[in-house]
Amino acid sequence: MEFWLNLRGDRSWHGPLGLLAEEMRDLFGFCIIWLVEKCFINLYKHLYDIFNCGKFEGERMREKVVAAIVLSMLVIVVLSVQPARAHPLEKIIVGFSMPLNAGGPIPLTAMMHHLYYFMLIDDYNATGGLYVPEYGKKLPVDYLMLVDDYTAEKTIANYLILLEMLQRGEIQLIFAPWSTARNVEVIPFFEAAHVPLVGLTVGSNTIHNNLKNDVWNWFFVTLGQPCEDAEELVEVIQHINTKVNPSLRIDKVGFGYRDDEHGVEHMEAIRDKLLEAGITVIWEDLDYDSENPPTDWTDPWINTFVNEDVDVVIMCGYAEVAGFIRQCIDKDINFKGIVVGPALETPFFVYQVFGFTYGEFAGIMYYNGFPANSYDKEPYWSWARVKHPQVSTKHVGFPFLPFPASADFYMGVEALFQAVENVGLNYTAIRDALEFWTFNLTLGGWTTSVGKPPISYKFRQSEGKGPIVGDHGTITQWQGEVMMDVIWPPQQASTDWIIYPKFPWSWAQIPDLIRDGAVEIGDVARVSYPYGADPTDPRWDPVADVNGDGVIEIADVAEVCWYFGTIAPSGGVVSY
Repeated sequence: MEFWLNLRGDRSWHGPLGLLAEEMRDLFGFCIIWLVEKCFINLYKHLYDIFNCGKFEGERMREKVVAAIVLSMLVIVVLSVQPARAHPLEKIIVGFSMPLNAGGPIPLTAMMHHLYYFMLIDDYNATGGLYVPEYGKKLPVDYLMLVDDYTAEKTIANYLILLEMLQRGEIQLIFAPWSTARNVEVIPFFEAAHVPLVGLTVGSNTIHNNLKNDVWNWFFVTLGQPCEDAEELVEVIQHINTKVNPSLRIDKVGFGYRDDEHGVEHMEAIRDKLLEAGITVIWEDLDYDSENPPTDWTDPWINTFVNEDVDVVIMCGYAEVAGFIRQCIDKDINFKGIVVGPALETPFFVYQVFGFTYGEFAGIMYYNGFPANSYDKEPYWSWARVKHPQVSTKHVGFPFLPFPASADFYMGVEALFQAVENVGLNYTAIRDALEFWTFNLTLGGWTTSVGKPPISYKFRQSEGKGPIVGDHGTITQWQGEVMMDVIWPPQQASTDWIIYPKFPWSWAQIPDLIRDGAVEIGDVARVSYPYGADPTDPRWDPVADVNGDGVIEIADVAEVCWYFGTIAPSGGVVSY
């Protein structure tokens, strides 16, 4: 017994026996991890298959959690045989796994969403590193990125390896995986290990309920959850209905949705809130395979929406929804409103990858991604336009502008680092700080550099809700700009109106630069101010480059003047 206690805890003893014991412990730990990856993962799959049989996806999500919790109990055994090595730290290492071996757009999307891991580390290293109270100094920060194929098996295996490395003292912190599904699958292991985790791309009422009911206590979300998304979006719809003529009211909504955690949980949450508000909902048999989304959206989606005469379409999916919108344009089918989910809030995807114009996407709303920012004022304005493109070029390979939740994602992990700077590498103290403190964050020092005060950031872990962040908004809309505008709540809006009903697709070709339904003096002023500018000019405004030739000149001004006084045949704006 004394020898076993020494093996597990007391590392002050030395000599040949001590060295042998160290090697035995390392070998034993390696064998345990090998067993986890080869055997326990199969157990997870088996448990999930049993629970999954015959279940609707909304139920499958909850049963998947049960399977993960059962398996997480085994993690306690894994971690208990691998005590942390006591050795001086020379640097802080943060571990995480990224789905860079997955197919399709997943690797690029994940890198864009998790750019803020790399940005945060760069920012701290630029000022000497992360202050660690135990050492009384700043230590440089490095990262260990494992690669997965976006399967549950590989992602879980990678995070078990990271947890084991953390117990050994080989890494000090862990960042969350990408996507709701993968986070749900690894959370139980962090709960068992008592290690805090801040999730970025996470939206699930299962998570919301488990946090609110104290089932999970070590996980923190940075986004509003489906129940919150639903509440905010229905408020926007109700506001619109109080402002428009009865013939333009939103009385019937159609849903298309992925049959995965995100799609089903958001559809269910928004559907239920709409029904409570007395709005008719069309949703049955309009789900689609998340692994093989449709390339032709005509039947049943577009046909159903047209035949049912819906006012607004809500598509609870990802990048594939661009195909739905493109087919609506091609068929000249113009619903009064379209609401989309993740991927289509990102300027790079909307304008570069899918090739939509500023006019085509004007009026499309986004339900998921708050706390949201429009980056229309400092410190966010220059952070978005100066720093963000530079950092994305370095780590992703090309410059891109932020999406509404970008700053929030950054601040979520910045709060984790700030907690360490105050309480050290005590994980219980870090967890408590994340739950109870209000952080004053600086976007990595950017607020100071532009003469602005820190940004207040407060997790609402015990409520299972997204954090309260400064003056951030909730629901956003494309209004013909390079980034989205915040349209809700009214006091946080970055615009004077909500575009509704959406203008006809043909109006996208008209140089209504401010997208209010008329070409008038405001549009002439906008194209005239940056006259002569190209992308290297501080006055550059890509929206004013009407003909898209890379310079704002007489042809652009002439185009706006030619249409001066033109009014959109339908569509409009709703004031606050």
